[in-house]
Amino acid sequence: MSRDYVAEMRSVIDAETSHGPYSSPIVAEHIVEKLRATDPDLLAGWLDAQAVGIIRHAINLRDCSVRSRVRATSSRSVFARQAAEHEAGDRTALSGWLSVVHVVGDGSRKRLAEMQAEDLAYVADDYGRRAAENALAESFLRALARKVGSGKVADHFTDEQLTELWQSITGR
Repeated sequence: MSRDYVAEMRSVIDAETSHGPYSSPIVAEHIVEKLRATDPDLLAGWLDAQAVGIIRHAINLRDCSVRSRVRATSSRSVFARQAAEHEAGDRTALSGWLSVVHVVGDGSRKRLAEMQAEDLAYVADDYGRRAAENALAESFLRALARKVGSGKVADHFTDEQLTELWQSITGR
């Protein structure tokens, strides 16, 4: 009979994070050390079952890191200057920007240099949607902070009450 490595690992993770607060890097390190000593087959089997997802996540993190680095190192004035230099013929002026990867409408990833108007509009819309979602989450958490004061959320709200509060903010 074969093992369900994914379900078993989920149980281990759930058990190790059932109480909080916790730090995910510390818990992850603890789980790895524990499994190396007590059940290395579970660790190896789970890693093998998750290999595609882990590598996909590593690619996503790399792409996100590139976007973050470019944004952090390029103020608006620097970008405007680099864009003007690029328009004037300096093909290296936007090299940091042009290599930034985004997910486009069909789910594939394209470098900014390869994107067309439709791709750019899709990515811009996606950023706009995420900004709106983040604004809602901010409103929700600020409303909770005002109501909770110095206590804990669970001292003041049930899951049902939180659902009602969320719906009052989102209209959903």
